[in-house]
Order: sequence, then C-alpha cells, then structure tokens
Amino acid sequence: MSRKLRKIGIIIATVLLIFGTLPFMGLGTAKAADTSADEKITIGVLKNTASLPALMADAAGDFTHQNISVETKTFDSNEQLDAAIKDGTVNAAVTNLVSYAGLVSKKANADWKVAGALPGYSGLVANKKYKSIKRLKGKTIAIDKKDASKQYLLDVLKKNKMKYSSIKVKEVASMQDRVDALKAGSIDAAVLEDPLMSSAKANGGKILNRQKMTANNGSILIMNKAFAKKNTSSMQILVDTMNQEIKMLDKSGGYGMAGTALNKMNFDQKGAKVLTDLDVSFKKIHKVKKSDFNSAFKYAKNHKLYKGKISYKAHTIKIKNIK
Repeated sequence: MSRKLRKIGIIIATVLLIFGTLPFMGLGTAKAADTSADEKITIGVLKNTASLPALMADAAGDFTHQNISVETKTFDSNEQLDAAIKDGTVNAAVTNLVSYAGLVSKKANADWKVAGALPGYSGLVANKKYKSIKRLKGKTIAIDKKDASKQYLLDVLKKNKMKYSSIKVKEVASMQDRVDALKAGSIDAAVLEDPLMSSAKANGGKILNRQKMTANNGSILIMNKAFAKKNTSSMQILVDTMNQEIKMLDKSGGYGMAGTALNKMNFDQKGAKVLTDLDVSFKKIHKVKKSDFNSAFKYAKNHKLYKGKISYKAHTIKIKNIK
C-alpha cells in the first residue's frame, strides 16, 4: 500500500473509531439456534483486545442476527470478573490462563472450563523519560499480581537481565486505574493491554515492550461446562460470530472496525488516534496449546495462585468449531 493511501486509510479509520459510526454488516455464516430451547448467554468481558470480538458482535447486533440471546457485561478488572463468575452472574467469560488457574483452584469453580484461545497482547508502558527497561531499576511498576501481568513482567525483566527485586511493584487491579496513575505520575510504569496501552501512550507514556500480536499470549474464552452442555448450539454460534468479528478486524487491518465497541469502553480520542495506526492480524478462536496451558499453571502454582494437579484434559471443554 502506498504511503498516501495508507495515510488516507488511517484518517478514515480514526474518525470511525472515535465516533463509532461504522455500520456493521449482518452475518450469515452461522446456523441459527433454536432460541426456544437455548438460554441467554451472559458473557463477562474486560477492557482489552481479547474482549473486542464479543463487544463488537453485541454492539452490531450480530448475536441477535444469528438468533442467539447474548448479553455482555464489562468489568474493570479480573478481580471483578472472577467475583461475577463465582456468584453466577455470567456463564461465559474472557480472561487469561493465570487468572483462570486461580479461579479453578477452588472446587466451587471446578465446572468452569477453557474453550479456546483469543487474540490479545500485553505491553510495558513507562513515563516517557525512561528510554529503556533497564532505566526502571528502583522504579514503581503497576500490575495485577493475580493475573498474567506479573507473569509477563517477570519474563520481560528476565530478558533484560533484571531481578524482580530490583523494581518496586504496586498492586493496581484495574488497567484504567494504572493508566490514570501513570498520567498523574504516581507510578513510573505499568503493564497494560490495548486499547488502554495506546491510551497511555497517547497521554505521554512510552511503550518499552509489547508482545507479538500474532502469538498466543494467554487470553482465553472460558465457559461454565453445565451451561455449555445444555446450550450447545448457542455456544457454537457464539464462537462463530466472534470469529466473524475477528475476521473483520483482520480485513480492515486495524481497530477501526471496533469503533462502537471501543466507545463503550469509554476510550479517549487521543488513544483512538494511536490505536488506529496499528496494523493487526489476529488468529480466530482456536484450541489452547497444551504447552501454554502447562506453563501458565506451573507459574500459578509456583506463585501460590493454584493448588492441585495440573491437568489440561480436566480443565478444557470441546466446542465443535474450535480447532
């Protein structure tokens, strides 16, 4: 693509992203569910890329077009989402492998299973005066110690030959609160996911590290097994519809197609301009690799987030269209 055409495309996508006016085309690939038999799916999501497929489908009415009843509930942190899972507010959710390990560590949540891997990635964003990760020695970094953000931070520090003890860590469960703290100067850096990573950059932060968008970075779709078994057709259509949203993101080459969904996250206009400049290429929902599962659970066990046997088979559920 020529530089001129790309520039025009970025401008158009930015406008659509900010105002959320891009119309969504109806989907016709999934087989209609028997709505008289299947119950409403309530899916808990977070303010991150992994949640966008569900939020996009909801905003565009694509779940309704496919004759399934779906409600999305957005939460500010994995802690809040876990509480909704435990009290039965949701019967499906977007989370990460480390948080999931902590969730099913308690027998009361044993009926929750991993359905598949979702697109998503984390990054380390610092005050712009810090030009490298090694400059963060002795500085304060905000994370959620009970989710994958600490696992990611440890990996980044190891690659830069730094010890965890060489930095100060602040527990901040909500990513939005981390962005606000970074902007206010009360922390020096934070582990974030897009779109909030782009928001932090737009408000004066510097991205020092970012995971590959095409990699499996631990974002997952989980389901209540008992509910999924009773509502097999609806759950399959849920996955099909979310995959169609991922396909639209890939075809557009960026986040412009997610305009309405991002606006529902209270995403700021400065962040929209940064986000729109990103080229994206995401995988559709697919099976979680056993190696990724074992790595996350071993981490969770070593950090006392998970107790029990590490069993890929016991913690996964087969959905026909997830391969």
